[in-house]
Amino acid sequence: MSRSLRNPFPFVPLGTLELHTEAISTWQRMLGDIAAAREEVLFENYILVDGVAADALITAFESAAANGAKVRVMVDGAGSHAMTQKLRERLEQVAEFQCFHPLRWTDLFLSFRSRIMTRTHRRIVLVDRKVVWTGGLAVEDAWWHEVEFPYRETMVRLTGEIVEQFHTIFEVLWAGEPLPTPENQRPARQDEHRVLPQKAIAMSCFRKTLYYHLGKARKRVWIATAYFIPPRRLRRALRFAAQRGVDVRLVLPGPKLHDHPAVRMASRRYYAQLLRNGIRLFEYQPSFQHAKAALFDEDWTLLGTPNLDRWSNLWNHEVAVDTLNKPLADELANAFRRDFESCREITFDMWKARPLKSRIQENFFGIFDQAF
Repeated sequence: MSRSLRNPFPFVPLGTLELHTEAISTWQRMLGDIAAAREEVLFENYILVDGVAADALITAFESAAANGAKVRVMVDGAGSHAMTQKLRERLEQVAEFQCFHPLRWTDLFLSFRSRIMTRTHRRIVLVDRKVVWTGGLAVEDAWWHEVEFPYRETMVRLTGEIVEQFHTIFEVLWAGEPLPTPENQRPARQDEHRVLPQKAIAMSCFRKTLYYHLGKARKRVWIATAYFIPPRRLRRALRFAAQRGVDVRLVLPGPKLHDHPAVRMASRRYYAQLLRNGIRLFEYQPSFQHAKAALFDEDWTLLGTPNLDRWSNLWNHEVAVDTLNKPLADELANAFRRDFESCREITFDMWKARPLKSRIQENFFGIFDQAF
């Protein structure tokens, strides 16, 4: 049996499913779900910092609490390090609050690997054990729909049996307990999906499943990621897919609004190798491309929080949804096509003609790509 089928959670039938790629619809729908909660809101995010987005989120939490819902909030200590004490106090007035691995000087010497390096990069919004959201959205004003160029993001809203899988992974991290042990699971049937959890350092169901889909693809592999520092195995899998005649495309961030320009420069050192092997590269131009989405052939999708870099690969807790459903694949394909129109495709001839300044930056920051 394929190792990709080993997972703590089995495939379960789809409930309702909504793909959200526009900032305004994402925020309005998600905040509406939270505000309407009657029993419970579980909220986990890598980034939650002061601003208009945080104010709107707290207002939604207050509405849920007024309805009688218990609200619990978990943020990452590194991703949310800029959170002010004032914002934390506001959260603690309306929710039970937990900071995952807060940054402490003593941990630099005593627990560097287990606490400083290990982060939760997951985004989970779970309402009344009936509705769950995941994707790359962060609670920072760069994602807020009223800014001039909100970050390009993808979120998915789900109902049905998969909600309990999300509930489990939230609860075990909240309590500091291990994830359920991966077990052999049956293959997916049409219109089924499952949660792919990643436990930092120890277990990446997402990574194994990604390689499985790359190896099985026969027509199309379209991937969007915010941070692209591909290990050798991933570069090889992409190359082999292209050599089989698969249409392999990567949607990557362009220069506009990138929050870590050094990472972008380090990732570009791989462009020549990828282009020589028939992989098409698209850099998104309107804003920062932060979505994490993958489409395989006509009916498989991976949507969630992992990037294709070493932090997601090794150090972060992550979560993704592995779905076999043609309507979702068609909708995601249309979203990719819209993005292609807003991208600058990098051809091999263009790449060879890039200016000397870019070459110097790529080679310099590429020295440090092990840190990304």
